[in-house]
Amino acid sequence: MKTSITLAIALLLFPLLAAAQKPIYQSTDKAGPVFSDTPTPGATQVDLQPINVIQTPKVAPSSQLPQAPAAAYGQLLITSPANGDTFWVNSGNLQVQVYLQPPLNSTLGDTLRLRVNGNPLPRSFTSNTINVTQGDFNLAADADNIQQTVQVAVVDTTGKVLIESPSISLFLRRHIQYNRVAPRQ
Repeated sequence: MKTSITLAIALLLFPLLAAAQKPIYQSTDKAGPVFSDTPTPGATQVDLQPINVIQTPKVAPSSQLPQAPAAAYGQLLITSPANGDTFWVNSGNLQVQVYLQPPLNSTLGDTLRLRVNGNPLPRSFTSNTINVTQGDFNLAADADNIQQTVQVAVVDTTGKVLIESPSISLFLRRHIQYNRVAPRQ
């Protein structure tokens, strides 16, 4: 494969190299000097100096792209819901809002990771408003307990935790509707 590429390049460059070997002639007309590769009456052959060639040092190929410095996050807080809030939910959907300073650097691949009772949700988030679905919540929550702890962390592409918020406690209650039996008459 490499030899066929080299051969194709050589065949394409051959006419240029052959043209470079032809002598150059200089003549003068009304507009000034004229240079050509075909002799004209009164033209003189020009002796050209060799072309300057500068050898550049070979650079070893890098196995890794340069890493930008990690963002130094100073503060991460859960702003909503508040610690100790009680939710009456049947859908299981929960919205968590966070405050992060400086803002999330998603260009480096940093993401927000929500943990419920210490268990990380299967998805990562890049917005300061985290919408937790019932399915994701049920994977991490303790179904037998109404009190759940929630915490948010910023993680990089390798999964390393860069900063964590303090944990908050939530109380999730569900509405239950019993099947009523019609009163006897």
